Amino acid sequence: MAESVKTIQVTDTLKNSYVYISKNERILRPFWLINFLFCGAYNFLPGGFSNPFSLIWSLGYYIFWCIFFRVYYQKKPYFCATKICASAVPSSKMIFITFGLLFVLLILPFVPLLLGFHNKYLLVFERYMAMLQMPETSVLNVLIFSIIFLMISPFAFCRPYLAWISALQGYSGSIRKVFKKTAGNNVKFLSLIFLLNLPCFLAYGADVLLRCHGWFSVGFYSIYLIYFNIVFAKVYDFFYDVK
Repeated sequence: MAESVKTIQVTDTLKNSYVYISKNERILRPFWLINFLFCGAYNFLPGGFSNPFSLIWSLGYYIFWCIFFRVYYQKKPYFCATKICASAVPSSKMIFITFGLLFVLLILPFVPLLLGFHNKYLLVFERYMAMLQMPETSVLNVLIFSIIFLMISPFAFCRPYLAWISALQGYSGSIRKVFKKTAGNNVKFLSLIFLLNLPCFLAYGADVLLRCHGWFSVGFYSIYLIYFNIVFAKVYDFFYDVK
């Protein structure tokens, strides 16, 4: 018998995630604090991910979220090296898929030039290249990145992330199985990521306008990223029938 298609309810998922936080605030407080320290440390890191020390930061932050999800699902021991290593497989695939799709999106603007549309399209292309050369901290660049992330998120982030959560618990980390379970939910995933990404963009814009040098974003993300990940835990629970 063919497996029935399940359709996620975006508003219910967001609401249930908030309810979970309200009921488990005491358990989540240490994670808020540790996440604040991680976000603050990154804000102090000169050059961001171009800094060699960012590799140490990234490894620590990765382990932090691994422990977070194992605590959420009450999988003891909370720090399990074998499960963390197993989760690296779907997370590596997620990175590969993301960069593959980004590469396709980056070369798409060159296609009209190769097809001979030089006159009218050349001005648009020059503006596109100028935007890419703007400083990384520009609000416009963040907006462009957010739109690109939104476009590829159902394939490059949402489904691989569910596979990663599954692997962390000791279950199958197959992205193919996740695609099968979540078939027909592309629009739902787009809506979910749009609603989750909107506060992030607003927070970044407020940080720039208030000239907080990243600290407004640090305070915001220290709490919001907890909520963000609980949302995806609830998405996982829905598709994998976790009670």
